[in-house]
Amino acid sequence: MRLVLWGLAAVVVVGAGLEGLRTMRERSLPGGQAGDSVSGVMTVRVTPAMRGPRESQLSLPGDVVAFEDSPVYARVDGYVSKWTVDIGAKVKAGQLLAEIDTPELDQQLAKARALVLQAKANAEIARITYQRYLGLLKTAAVSQQDVDNNLSTFEARKADVTAAEAEVERLLATTGFRKIYAPFDGIVGARNLAKATTGALIDLGSRDPKAWLYRIYRMDPVRVYVSVPQNYLPMIKNGLFADVGVREYPDRTFRGQVVRNASALDAASRTMLVEVEVPNPEDILLPGMYSTVQFRLVNPSPPIVVADSSIIVLADGPQIAVVDKEDIVRIRKVRLGRDFGKAVEILSGCTEGERVVITPSDLLKDGTKVRVQAASAS
Repeated sequence: MRLVLWGLAAVVVVGAGLEGLRTMRERSLPGGQAGDSVSGVMTVRVTPAMRGPRESQLSLPGDVVAFEDSPVYARVDGYVSKWTVDIGAKVKAGQLLAEIDTPELDQQLAKARALVLQAKANAEIARITYQRYLGLLKTAAVSQQDVDNNLSTFEARKADVTAAEAEVERLLATTGFRKIYAPFDGIVGARNLAKATTGALIDLGSRDPKAWLYRIYRMDPVRVYVSVPQNYLPMIKNGLFADVGVREYPDRTFRGQVVRNASALDAASRTMLVEVEVPNPEDILLPGMYSTVQFRLVNPSPPIVVADSSIIVLADGPQIAVVDKEDIVRIRKVRLGRDFGKAVEILSGCTEGERVVITPSDLLKDGTKVRVQAASAS
């Protein structure tokens, strides 16, 4: 009798141990996947593959640039006799900025006018000589060759007069550059302290690229340049509105609009330069400011997205586990797009509405029969 009791006790202990191992195995399966207590069928949690939202926001850094930025140069040699504006001044198109005294140019103009008088005198002598020879030809006192030679001389002297008068006109036009005017409405952003000051020498022969007198900025509107990544280009069109913000004015946004793009990508960064035009009537946005540009994008065909925990990473590429209508697991190779943290784009290998396993177990194989437990589609 004692042996029988010991045998029954041993059977109970072994059975309890096996049940404990089975329970531990079920609990060790990730995502709540466990074998059925009767049939041994694994339970998996699935969520339908869904398309991402049609509307999204894209924030990118931008550079604020003046709509027009023009360095103003002198066009004549001389000395600055007067300058009238300084940095920060608002100017109108045609407003006087500076005057240049040009003594050498004045002497050249006087000389050119004297040469016109000289050319006219020579032309008059040549005309009289030609007329005399033409009269002598009637009496055969001179040859036709003499008459033709004097006619050519007369025509040459008339050309000299035309050239001398043209030189006078050129110098007169050049003297018009003694006064320097603003090319457009704007703000004086810089004044060259070495040039735009009384008595400064203006020497055009030096060809110094830094010999500008002023820099004029047109501030309304301003241009904001943004480098847009390649995958967003289909949604960035001319006319798209954008909100521009700068850290100096955290409570304000400036509404702009895409007006043009480079129509080519930078090979190094795979981005395209896009220009956003922003009204700036208060001159708050300044050239050189760092800004943040926020686009409201609408994707007519948003991509499929799945939970990041659904991705199986293997040596031959990423995969997902899909449960078909018969509750059979199908392992699919997929091509991934953007990673949103908790969700990942699926560019190929999955269609909308398919049931994708969340946190698939390593024990899950292609063709496995499973029991499906639906999860939240969020």
